[in-house]
Amino acid sequence: MNGYGDQPEFKFDKIQFDPFKKYIIPIAIVIGIIILGYSTVFTVKANQEAAILRFGKYMETVGPGLHFKLPFGIDRVYAGEVKRIYNEEFGYRTLRSGRESMIDYNFRGAQEVSLMLTGDRNCAVVNWALRYKIRNLKEFLFNVRDVKSTIRDVSEAVMRRIVGDRSIDEVLTIGRRNIESIAETEIEQVLDSYGCGVDVQAVNLKGVNPPGQVKDAFDAVNKAVQLRDQITNEAEGKKNKFIPAAMGKKQQAIREAEGYKIRRINEATGDTKAFLAVWREYNKAQDVTRRRLYLETMARVIPKCEEVYIIDEDQKGILPILNLGEGKVVK
Repeated sequence: MNGYGDQPEFKFDKIQFDPFKKYIIPIAIVIGIIILGYSTVFTVKANQEAAILRFGKYMETVGPGLHFKLPFGIDRVYAGEVKRIYNEEFGYRTLRSGRESMIDYNFRGAQEVSLMLTGDRNCAVVNWALRYKIRNLKEFLFNVRDVKSTIRDVSEAVMRRIVGDRSIDEVLTIGRRNIESIAETEIEQVLDSYGCGVDVQAVNLKGVNPPGQVKDAFDAVNKAVQLRDQITNEAEGKKNKFIPAAMGKKQQAIREAEGYKIRRINEATGDTKAFLAVWREYNKAQDVTRRRLYLETMARVIPKCEEVYIIDEDQKGILPILNLGEGKVVK
């Protein structure tokens, strides 16, 4: 009893189920079909592949699309993004990427990974990234227990060996490209030998620096080396400019001397041949040749004289009667 009157007592056994009995079986069939369909149909995304296991044994790998499997846990499906490029970072981690990236170099364990000993017993802080794709999903899923840890361990071991074979100058400057190329090849070979089923896309050195305690000293040395290289390059430039010019002048002087030698030899040879020819003609007719030579000589000399005096060879004491400097002919 309460203020609202008597409350009727609810009894479950008095509910009438007879009107619903005819719908129970169809509803159960529909629910069963839904459950069966959900457990036998699966979809693989466009960038994925899926490996199917039946009673724990590998059966096959299927590509993107709609596929069927045995229900109730008989077949298990493990999908993997085979077209995605995975990125492993060593010695740093990217907190935010984009136009203004945020990178953390000081998280716990970063220095243990990045600090390395070089071949000349110096230390270098090496940060790098490894990019890879899944090449074989079956190997990636079932050959190695923890593929990611294996990739990191192999990458670190290979990088430490390569850096340990080189001097600090090679690691910091000229050897970086070579280190990346060798590391990519060797990491790929080791992972293939383990059957990891991955394809290494690239190894990128993000930063190679001396330890913070000696960074200032290294920077000073690098500045000195750059200044030295600059002075050396300038000197090499001047050398490459002046030496070819001097060599050109040298060759020019040699060619001129050779040309002068040939010309003088040819002139001397010609004069000799001319003299010999005249000499032979002179021997044939000495009086005529002597007269001809005399006349030819006078013909060359007289036009150059400002005053000409023609004197009889029998004339005596002519000096008192000569008016020198008046430019006349005296016979």
